[in-house]
Amino acid sequence: MSARSPIVANIRRNSALYIAVAPFLLLFLLFNIFPVMFSAYLGFNQWDGFGDLRFVGLENYIRALNDPIFRKALSNTIFLWFWSTALTVGLALALAVIVDSYVVFGRNYFRMVFLLPLLVAPSIAAIILRMFFTSNGGLVNMLTGAVTGTPTYFDWLGSEFWIKPLVVLLVIWRWTGWHMIIFLAGLQSIPRDLYEAARMDGVGRWAIFSRITVPLLLPALAFSIITATLGGVQMFDEPYVLTQGTGGTNNSATTLGMYLYATAFSQFNFGLGAAVSWYIFAGVVTLTLIYRAILNRSQSGVA
Repeated sequence: MSARSPIVANIRRNSALYIAVAPFLLLFLLFNIFPVMFSAYLGFNQWDGFGDLRFVGLENYIRALNDPIFRKALSNTIFLWFWSTALTVGLALALAVIVDSYVVFGRNYFRMVFLLPLLVAPSIAAIILRMFFTSNGGLVNMLTGAVTGTPTYFDWLGSEFWIKPLVVLLVIWRWTGWHMIIFLAGLQSIPRDLYEAARMDGVGRWAIFSRITVPLLLPALAFSIITATLGGVQMFDEPYVLTQGTGGTNNSATTLGMYLYATAFSQFNFGLGAAVSWYIFAGVVTLTLIYRAILNRSQSGVA
């Protein structure tokens, strides 16, 4: 009793504080901790959402690995994650450097313009893109036909090859502005005296960018890449709305997020869906740890 008395006295003394934070803790446990713990438990069970849970051990994880659609979704996700992250971050960095170096007035205008695509719903963005690349009456086919002199009816959205670059294009269009804002904030925090001193010493532009800008921009660059990776590995909206939920011809644009959705909410196999969610979580954690290791090594090298 004596060992517990200090704890009880502390609770009584700070009872008002505990009562104030109790609603947040309750909601956090109910909507954050409980779903995570339940999905971990659900991955070892078979459940259709209505009947009783049946323990199956690692069967859901093994079944996912043996499913050719899952393996196709995994390869599609890796492809879309890599190219969408590389091109979005690279383009955003280039635009941020251009705006920071050459735009003196109206920087807020550029911030607003490049952020506008993010305000467009994915479904609307997909409809706009489909207007450009639809096989019958699409603007791209119309322009191609005008150049070649013959009508063109190429099915861009039905092509197993072209559907993935179109998804990447949609991701780039929507998210480049957001990453550019991050880089602009990082660039504006770099002291201008460093650039002026380097120019006075005769250092070229590329040397200034590679030896001053990039090392000092590493935290912003790491944050941008990690957030792009989180979105890329969990990609769902862009391929789903662009393929109208079909995943493209022969699942050519099906991602792990789409596979999870179809498994859990179309086939009502929530155990398999939970197992897939933990595969996605493992991929996110692995890539994040790799990025952190590269960042720490780069920062130690700079230091």
